[in-house]
Parts: sequence; C-alpha cells; structure tokens
Amino acid sequence: MRKTFLLLAVIFLGLLSARQVSAQDETPQPPAPTPAQVIEAINNLRMSHGIAPLGVHPVLMQIGQMEAEGIAGGMAGHWRPNGLTLGQWLISLGYPLSGDLSLDGYRSENWGFAQSAEDAVAMWLGDDLHTNTMLSVERSDIGVGIAYSTGDESYVIVVETAWQTKSGLPQEEASIFLTGIPQTQVAYAAMSTLAAENGLLPQGMAPVTIATALPDGMVYHEVQYGQSLWSLAIAYGATIKQIQQLNGLADTTVQPGQRLLILQNATQPAPDSAPQVLVFPTQAFSTPTAISTATPALESTPEISERDRRNNMFGVVAIGVAALFLGGLFTVMTRKKPI
Repeated sequence: MRKTFLLLAVIFLGLLSARQVSAQDETPQPPAPTPAQVIEAINNLRMSHGIAPLGVHPVLMQIGQMEAEGIAGGMAGHWRPNGLTLGQWLISLGYPLSGDLSLDGYRSENWGFAQSAEDAVAMWLGDDLHTNTMLSVERSDIGVGIAYSTGDESYVIVVETAWQTKSGLPQEEASIFLTGIPQTQVAYAAMSTLAAENGLLPQGMAPVTIATALPDGMVYHEVQYGQSLWSLAIAYGATIKQIQQLNGLADTTVQPGQRLLILQNATQPAPDSAPQVLVFPTQAFSTPTAISTATPALESTPEISERDRRNNMFGVVAIGVAALFLGGLFTVMTRKKPI
C-alpha cells in the first residue's frame, strides 16, 4: 500500500513540474523591435541635441537589412558582399554619397544584439565611434535592418547613416571607385591588397586638414575623432607603413588627440612676404638676320596722324573766324556818322 502511495505521489509531482515548465514556456516574449522604432529613437536623440533628424532612404534600409540577416546567419559584423567597402556598396546601389569617395565618403554603420530599440541606442552611446554614427551632423539619411539570431537568442540590429550630395545625384567620379574592388583604388599603396581583408577600412570618416611643415621639415598631425591611419596616409601622400615606422606603432590603431609624425624633410611653404630680390639687367644680344639685297627706301617725311590733321584744320578755321570778326568790328568803328 505504501509503495503504491509513493508511486502515485511521484507521478503527481512529475505532472505538476511538467505543468509548471509548460506555463513558463508560455510566458510571452517581449515584442520584436521594428526599424521604425529604432529610427524614431535615434531621431529623438538627435533632436534632443539640437541636430536635424535623418530621413529614411531605401538604399540604406536595403543594406541594413542585408547586413542584419547576414550577421544573424553567422557572418562577421560589418561584412560586405564581394569585398566591397560600405561606400562602394552604397554607390553601387545608386545612393548619391557625399564626401571624398577616395576616403569612402561620409557614411557609418552600427550593429549589435539587443531586445529593443532603447537597448540598442543605449548600447551605442557607450563610446564615441558608435555615438557619432547617430549624432554626426554630416549625415542626412538613415536605414535600419533587424533579424533574429537563434544562436544568440537576440535581435541583430544594424543602423546605416550617410550624407547624400546636395543635388541628390551621384558624384561624377562615383563610377571610378566602383572598379576598386575589393578596396578603393588609392587605399594603402603597397598594403592595398590587404586593406579589406584585414578590416582596415574605418567605419566612420572625418576630413583631414593638412598640417604645415615645421622649419626642420617635420610634419606632425594631431589625430581627430573619425580619422585613421588610412585617411592620414592618403591625405599626406604617405603610406601606413611609413607612419607606423616613424611613430613605432605596432598596429593601425590611433586615438583622438594622438600626435603623430607623418613626414620628414618636407618642404615648408613660402612665407606670405617673400624678401625682395634685386635683379640686375643683362645686355641683350639680337639674333643675326639675313642681309636684305633690296634697294633701301628713301627717307620720307613722317606722316601726320588723323588726330593731328583734325586739330590743324580746327585751328585754321578758328583763325579765319576770328579774322572776320575783327575785320567787321574795325569797319563799324571807323564808319563816319552822317552830318
């Protein structure tokens, strides 16, 4: 009897545990975030900082969704089809990308795992690079892609932002850079074939202002946010290897505020007020010409110009008029009055 009772108790407890597990499985999961929610969260963040909101662009939406699905399927973050850079991917789909296309234009990308739009934005606010993607004033458009990753049990959220040309049309040189697959034509000089493979192309770009050479020929540059060894090498006409050797860098990582030696023995530009140089005239020697056998022409009286001819004629007429006037006046004065 006791054995039967224990057996029934075990069965009852087993059923109760199974029911509890089933109830836990039926707990509603939080709703999946949508691209519209992520875009709204980022635009609200921009407006809270006094920055204009971004417009939704279909090309950026397409790239963002493809990127998210690729990462959810096992691809690495910031992957690109056929070895394209992000800038090349954008212009290949017809996006009118602004900025220096040799530096891959004004574009950037964030990605990460999150359960909501708010979680994603909070995650990207953790560092300057990802924050700049959302808050850069050099952006006009946005696109968002979302895909569920079964292995990570989370959502892959990808954000693309870019700045399009004022005309809304692709730049004339856009087609040139499409031929630079898998990297742009000017990337890295001797390291160009390894640029895309090693992921050296930065995800965010900032323009480079060339520093003036010092009197000793040294050129130093203070790294600004969004600049990389790649963009510095292109701007100064150097290579990444040269900059690494000059500064003893073991890798390509640089930080904002870092002072780098870029060039040696550079030519310093001429000062605004250059010293005056005295030039002494030298005697000029004419080139000998062939001797002419023609009979020399007789010297003639210099011709009177048309202006002088008119002036002479005007003088003659004036003298004549004056003579007539004086003659008439004399006649009147000497005429005898009648008696």
